[in-house]
Amino acid sequence: MKAQMQKGFTLIELMIVVAIIGILAAIALPAYQDYTGRAQASEALTLTAGVRADIAVQAAEQGGLSSVTVAGISSLKGKYVSKVETAGAGVITATFTGGVLDGETMTITPTLSTTGQIEKWVCSGSLEEKFIPSGCKN
Repeated sequence: MKAQMQKGFTLIELMIVVAIIGILAAIALPAYQDYTGRAQASEALTLTAGVRADIAVQAAEQGGLSSVTVAGISSLKGKYVSKVETAGAGVITATFTGGVLDGETMTITPTLSTTGQIEKWVCSGSLEEKFIPSGCKN
């Protein structure tokens, strides 16, 4: 009698493959959520680039941020940013709608140098630290 060749995979081999896929999925999904949240938060930084430039010009011309005004800021909207507002001293607040950051806000605050120029922008707000774009971390 001739020995029969094995065809296909054994049950244990299939279970090992399913376990490996499960472990990879458990690691990959949270990492993907973090990546998506950072991308959505960077939309606010990109969307407000023109406003930040206007604030920087006014701060340089006036020697400070006490009376900075920006026209047309309420019309700024993005895919995930539903509202952009300014407060006193050049502080910009972006509100997120939809996506990972739904209902969160990001506050972009200018930091002045000793010469009255804007040295950097610092982001804060209700966002978790891991979602704040690297371009405006402390």
